[in-house]
Amino acid sequence: MSDTKPANTATPDLGFLSLHPFVPAVVQDKIKGTIVGSALGDCIGLYTEFLSSELAREAYPDGKFRLANPATKFRNDGHRNKFEIGSWTDDTDHALMILLSFLHHDGETLSANDLAHRLLIWVEQGLRALNRPPLGLGRTVGSVNGFPQQNPPEFVDKSGRKVAPNGSLMRTHPLGIICVGYSFEETCRIATDFSLVTHADPRCVVACCIATGLVRGILRGEILAEVDVDNMIERVYGWVDRWTRSRQTEPKDLESNDTSEFEGGELLDQQEFSKHVQAQTFEELQLDDSMKIGYVYKCLGAAILSLRMAMRRAPFNTVVAGKHTDTLPSAIFESIITELTLAAGDADTNACVAGAFLGCWFGYNALPPHWRDGMQHFDWLTHKCNGLIEILQISREPESKYKGKEDPDTRPDGGKGLMDREELQKRDCHFMLRYMAKHSEGAEEEKARLKQEKKPKQKRWTGIFGGKFKE
Repeated sequence: MSDTKPANTATPDLGFLSLHPFVPAVVQDKIKGTIVGSALGDCIGLYTEFLSSELAREAYPDGKFRLANPATKFRNDGHRNKFEIGSWTDDTDHALMILLSFLHHDGETLSANDLAHRLLIWVEQGLRALNRPPLGLGRTVGSVNGFPQQNPPEFVDKSGRKVAPNGSLMRTHPLGIICVGYSFEETCRIATDFSLVTHADPRCVVACCIATGLVRGILRGEILAEVDVDNMIERVYGWVDRWTRSRQTEPKDLESNDTSEFEGGELLDQQEFSKHVQAQTFEELQLDDSMKIGYVYKCLGAAILSLRMAMRRAPFNTVVAGKHTDTLPSAIFESIITELTLAAGDADTNACVAGAFLGCWFGYNALPPHWRDGMQHFDWLTHKCNGLIEILQISREPESKYKGKEDPDTRPDGGKGLMDREELQKRDCHFMLRYMAKHSEGAEEEKARLKQEKKPKQKRWTGIFGGKFKE
């Protein structure tokens, strides 16, 4: 897999920034909204990840979530006890690897190989810059242990073509920002290269290209309404379909072990695809189907529907002019992400991608404060967003003050070095102790709650005339 080097391609087209004096500021707000909005969606979605919709509503009966104090408590179970309230999951970690890699090269190189190298480190070490362990490791991404020595498409295909997980879709939104100055064709090629690192199935590729293209299009002011969303989807589908067909006709390497690639024939099924990207309700997508919760089309469909809902409730002209006929953008963002979270299934990934789209549409300033202010590593994340804005020259400053190469956080080891075996064992031991303590605490709270529910209610004497005395 070759690296993508923007500096060696055509000069980025950022002419749209000069259309009006306010455009650079709006684009900066949307860039931060994309990154932070996605992380917030991840944090909120974690509350119901892997649950059924029924269990999710039982666990959070008021149907609301809060990250800032007083924060909504997690449902007590083996999955959520691994996390701290206000923390994101592997979805955001992986998106940050693309961002940090680009920052580390000061925007001069966009490398899919570097992402693979960082994933290989993450599988064991986690996100070193923030001392985050590798929580939420998926089977497909976990298999990256053999990369980059093996060809990614060959490697992924060994799990079978029926598998099309959402692991590459969840990390792709930073590419939409990075590609803001590049052509549609170049953007699709870059999104494809980065999906192929772990997910070679064309359904994963088309999902990544659409998500990347939508973020890029919103930032450039090319996607202003649902009709533009539909046009982008159709255009990307055609591009990936042609890419798929061209791959089928490529001569096979006789020495390659790859015998399964595209053996099922045409893998992009128009009807299956349209069913998901044209869904009108989350219920249609059956997001909590236990056999398919990680299916990439479910996540893509949920994110696209979320964007459609936002556009219907806050059209472009009202967002730009600051006019809101009924509900503030922050309330719309919260309402859509909450509804999606309560649909459960792979809720953190679904809300992560949806949060990127909604954050891009509304901008950073429209993110719910009681979510934003309770998210861990918030200041760190916004600092990286500002660095990205400078490197992309969105601020129109003549020279970037931020130097990614000088920022230790952007290094593959986070500037902290890699942990040795003894340090890893110590980390895992501490993690297990915290996990067991949380589990025990949650069990005691649940026991107390059940005891209180079983406690017989005392009957109050109402007097001979039936009137209740005031307590």
